Amino acid sequence: MINKRVKDGIKKFHNPEKRIKFCLGAIALVSLCVMLLIISTFTQIKINFHIPENEIGNYLKFEYIPQIPIVLFIAGLLGECWGLSAILIYIFMGLTPWFPVFALGGGLSYIFQYNFGYIFAYIFAVILTSRELNKGNSILNLMIGVLYGVLSIHVIGSIYMLIIALIRHDSIEFAANWIYYQSLSKILYDIVFGILALLLAKGCKKLLWLIIG
Repeated sequence: MINKRVKDGIKKFHNPEKRIKFCLGAIALVSLCVMLLIISTFTQIKINFHIPENEIGNYLKFEYIPQIPIVLFIAGLLGECWGLSAILIYIFMGLTPWFPVFALGGGLSYIFQYNFGYIFAYIFAVILTSRELNKGNSILNLMIGVLYGVLSIHVIGSIYMLIIALIRHDSIEFAANWIYYQSLSKILYDIVFGILALLLAKGCKKLLWLIIG
């Protein structure tokens, strides 16, 4: 009987579909993830790659804002329900006049900003990524989840931007340049860092299970 209970406990521990069910712990994790998302909004990773002086310029500059990997981390750590709660709290805070948590401020008028579509797409990224992860705990599921999450953000964000550009009567050249800078030039980085983010979330989730017992 004791051996059976131990085996059942181990089986539940390794179950990839296990949800975070503890109320106070879930609220604390959601709050922490909202803070991580806010911090990532205003965090810019800058790395300078030096190149030989006979080349054009003296260095190549790499600048990256890790918002999308944090969104995937939230999906991997909290799952669909709680992860979606964290994203909705973040969006609700940003659309109020009291919490300028978006990159260019906040308020209800922010929905007319070009980049709001990317923020809105976080909802779909969390849903698609977490559902894919629930199918299995393999590296393949993880990579597919990253692709779903990253592509959904960039596709929805680009479409939203085009709609705003049409409303504002902006030129096609402006829209194309904006989409290139915001999406096409960053998708590969988002995929790479997204994979690392989900691997980190996977490790953190196992640690939480171990602590909770």
